[in-house]
Amino acid sequence: MGRCRVTMLSRGEREELHSASLEILVKTGAIVRSPEARRLLRGAGSRVLESEARVFFPEAQVQDAIESAAKRFVLGARDSRKDLTIPVKGRPYACTDGFPAKVWDHRLKEPRPSTRADLEAWVTLADAVEAVDFVWPSATPSDLPPELQFVGGLRTSYEHTTKHVQYQAVRREEARAQIEMACALAGGEEENRRRPHFSSVHCIVAPLQFDAGSTEAQIEFARAGVPIVAMTMVSPGITGPTTLAGSLALANAEVLASLAISQAACRGAPVFYCLVCAPLDMRTGGFVSGSPEYALLSVAGAEMAHRYGLPSMMGGLGNTALSPGIQLGYEKGITTTAAALAGCDLLVGMGGLNDSLFVSMEQLLIDAEIWEFVARTLDGVEVDASEIALDVIGAVGPKGQYLGHPHTLANFRRLYMPAYACRTSYEAWFAAGRKEMYDVAHEDVARILATHRPEPLPPGVHRRLVEIEAEASKTLTSSPAPGGHTEK
Repeated sequence: MGRCRVTMLSRGEREELHSASLEILVKTGAIVRSPEARRLLRGAGSRVLESEARVFFPEAQVQDAIESAAKRFVLGARDSRKDLTIPVKGRPYACTDGFPAKVWDHRLKEPRPSTRADLEAWVTLADAVEAVDFVWPSATPSDLPPELQFVGGLRTSYEHTTKHVQYQAVRREEARAQIEMACALAGGEEENRRRPHFSSVHCIVAPLQFDAGSTEAQIEFARAGVPIVAMTMVSPGITGPTTLAGSLALANAEVLASLAISQAACRGAPVFYCLVCAPLDMRTGGFVSGSPEYALLSVAGAEMAHRYGLPSMMGGLGNTALSPGIQLGYEKGITTTAAALAGCDLLVGMGGLNDSLFVSMEQLLIDAEIWEFVARTLDGVEVDASEIALDVIGAVGPKGQYLGHPHTLANFRRLYMPAYACRTSYEAWFAAGRKEMYDVAHEDVARILATHRPEPLPPGVHRRLVEIEAEASKTLTSSPAPGGHTEK
């Protein structure tokens, strides 16, 4: 099978970046604000400077963490037919963008704060879209109290999809409530450990900082077998060197430090290598994922993950566009193609706009089409006797045509056919009302939400999830809010 793939770094360059990252971890270290994490890391071989909450990671410890991390596991779904086996064979699994606080309002033609109702609609739509392999909920239920948004959001997600859910937690108590929900859904702790019903994104604070609450949630997840996405967002020019190689070495060091934390908590814990790095725009001060540097760093990140034998999640569909339109389309297409061709396991970003500051349900449908276009490119060209079809070529001959041949009838559906990109003549498009793809997608959003009904949770499971959220409300409201410098 002639699959399309791209590489950028030579073996020597990968080793040079790895050596540079090790030097950063050994000599510069990282701030780890969780006392429990520092204790675990010290026990695993780290040197800890308690007065600064600073941890220095020896090379042997980092190498041991790389070797001990799970290399094969399953992302479980409520519908077991939608389980995702890691590592992937072939194209990456794709998912929605993750957890911005605003949604695009079609009526207002501008973004507005998102609510739990928006989250319900978003997850329902993602459940219906075949190209979405798993769901990273793309709307913050901002009408919930801040301390309940992650726990309540996970329950809402479970209620509206049978696919695997990716979420997050920024404090230990949230993590425990989410684990309890997943176990209730899976049918018990051991079943959830075998097929974890959610995974969790943990974003490192660049440069080289691990906040207390998020890190302690990560420890809980590692012990429960919940896969962690160790996400670095080093931004060249502000939280990393302007030179891409410098930021890549720093970002790689952050992921390896996060990996070491998970393995110190529980050897064999599943971890995704994740690099979502975009440069600073020196004119605006913004993080710009709609940039060639974002694409290049995604490719490099996937290659470093391959070097370690770790599964990876990379950002796709990167863009800095403020509204649907030409800029949004070309930035998403290029950044997605680059990351996908590099060979990651998970690709995220469907539906996001403006560097993931808000999302659009119409854009989710269009992005699914962009992804299907890219995925068909990834599949490449299969070359064997049946595919070459010499007998068909001989039968049609020099002056014939293939449209009426049985071979065409049997195979034409294999050719990519978009739902929203218009392939008719100008006259036909004009006569049909000159609809742009965004308008067609909006009609489809309304139709899907009116007709798609996700499989409901079993009544007993639903009751238990509601109870867990209620219990978490009391616990989280009474406990201190997480802070970057919290000490316990």
